[in-house]
Amino acid sequence: MTALVLTVEHASCAVPPGLDLGLPAEVVSSHIGWDPGALPLAEALASARGAPLHAGAVSRLVVDLNRRESDPGAIPAVAFGVRVPGNEGLAPADRDARLRRWHRPFRAAVACDVAARVASGGCLHLSVHSFDPSLSADRSGLDLGVLFDPARPAEVAVARALLDALVAAGLDARVNAPYAGTAEGHTTALRERHPKGYVGIELELAQGLPPARADAARRALSVALTRALGPLPPTSSSPAGGYGTTAPSRSDP
Repeated sequence: MTALVLTVEHASCAVPPGLDLGLPAEVVSSHIGWDPGALPLAEALASARGAPLHAGAVSRLVVDLNRRESDPGAIPAVAFGVRVPGNEGLAPADRDARLRRWHRPFRAAVACDVAARVASGGCLHLSVHSFDPSLSADRSGLDLGVLFDPARPAEVAVARALLDALVAAGLDARVNAPYAGTAEGHTTALRERHPKGYVGIELELAQGLPPARADAARRALSVALTRALGPLPPTSSSPAGGYGTTAPSRSDP
């Protein structure tokens, strides 16, 4: 039976004490530093399904959990066209320390949850993000994007179910927008690890969405997930940290 795992790689704009990125606080707290709105949506879906949720605890400017550690963007020297002085010329030992402290534990915990569910019948992984509609004209009016790999039939089917539910709720939802579903990301890496039994979908929520539309998106996604995964069993509790926990799994900054 397919089970759900949720992640929010850019859930926080926190910068650990003692780490100076060389940027004003208002820049770090903007979309440059995190994905506003992504965590509440993921928390609602995790709570509704009794599913594990892994949420990043630091700004993506500290370390980007949606990038492989070998990717230069994992600790970006430039983010959304903005220089990050504290990441320029970072010594290898300092880079490794950040990866060791935040990146590797997060990715390992998610990998463990995903592998356990693949082995038990299948895993649907929702990686929840948000986007800034003002960054390009083609994002105008878009409420939510459903990103997937068109070459994986199971992902096509789940993406279609999610899209249909969102459109039926009156939302502007599009597939593989505002980004390509096969671009570098957490789901991309996990697809390579699990050729079968893994469905990786990235949700991209528009930032600043009116509360009524955000709530409609949450309800529509919950309905679609029930159709895709089936009703919840009579009891869905489990020990903290295991399947069934709705509390985000975090590492303190």
